[in-house]
Amino acid sequence: MTIGFDGIRTVNSNSQLCYYDRLLISSLGMEYPRDSFMVYTPENSSDRGLSWLLSISSVHLKTPYKAFSKWLWRNRSGIFTDFHRHGVKVFHGLDSVLPSGHGKEKVRMVTTVRDLSFKRFMNDYTWFEKLRRSSRIGHACKRADRIIATSEYIKDSIIKKYGTSANKIDVIYTAYRDEYIENLNDPIFIQNTKGKYNLPSNFILAVTDFGDLSNMETLYKAFAKIDDKKIDLVIIGKKNDRYRQLKRLAEKLNIEERIVRVSSVNKHNFMCLYALSKAFIDPSIADGMGQCVIEAMISGTPLITSDDGCHREIAKDVALYFDPKNEEQLAKHINTVLSSPDRCKALTDKGKELAAAFTQHNLAQSTMLTYDQARGKA
Repeated sequence: MTIGFDGIRTVNSNSQLCYYDRLLISSLGMEYPRDSFMVYTPENSSDRGLSWLLSISSVHLKTPYKAFSKWLWRNRSGIFTDFHRHGVKVFHGLDSVLPSGHGKEKVRMVTTVRDLSFKRFMNDYTWFEKLRRSSRIGHACKRADRIIATSEYIKDSIIKKYGTSANKIDVIYTAYRDEYIENLNDPIFIQNTKGKYNLPSNFILAVTDFGDLSNMETLYKAFAKIDDKKIDLVIIGKKNDRYRQLKRLAEKLNIEERIVRVSSVNKHNFMCLYALSKAFIDPSIADGMGQCVIEAMISGTPLITSDDGCHREIAKDVALYFDPKNEEQLAKHINTVLSSPDRCKALTDKGKELAAAFTQHNLAQSTMLTYDQARGKA
């Protein structure tokens, strides 16, 4: 069977959502080598991060055969010409974009919805962005034969916001990359990673885009209140205007010298940072995927996370939860992790067992089952 994917972000982005796209497609390519997976994009990319995906023999990058307008090709009926040329049976809109126009009767449609935060936090978006996102997702949910939600939290939101039937939605969780676990058993690789990024001896870890929903202000305030003043906070994230505001907050709280920012980390080294840290903290609000939560659990890292979004759904009873706006509660949990190694060991052992279900194998099989359901084959 030939599956097509909307690959504009898969190819031309380096965001966390782009990582999910590549993880899903690579999982399918490795699990089903006899099928073909076509990644459609208006423009090719020189992004080196794409090479590992395209090294899979069943994954192919496709640009327009003929297109007067690349936007119209992607969003209207133009792309159906390429579907028919390549024998595509199912098209998967990874960015909640499905083409309209004629041709759908021969190609089944699947879309993934993973972020509806703009519906809940309306003040964080311009009116045009809210309208554009809502219209795009609403159209995709109506047009799709099946919808993939990345968590029950997202599924419930789709039903409430768009009135979509629950029977049309499949919950399929993301996964960790299997090969990264091998690095965790290599002490030399771990120490080399520590030197590569010049990491402090003792630190807690957070990953963020420094957006409003990342809730880093609460983490900064909690970090200033913990008992151990010799431990550092390592943050993985690129600078933006919000980061500069938080830097002024760090100076005010007198913690700026204990905060180490790393702009980006190679994914092969990422799991080592989890393993090296004393705890991983995810203070974010309205998270619909839980990628970092899964990676922290499989790495055996004590997990502290906000009691919001899909966090409790994924981590269940192996994490310490806090109210997203309660820095006192977060500080208490950090103190607990740093002073109670036996309790942390029990939680992390259980966390590894729980996270073991979030494999690429399960991700691929569940997604293929959705494709079969879209075609009426399951």
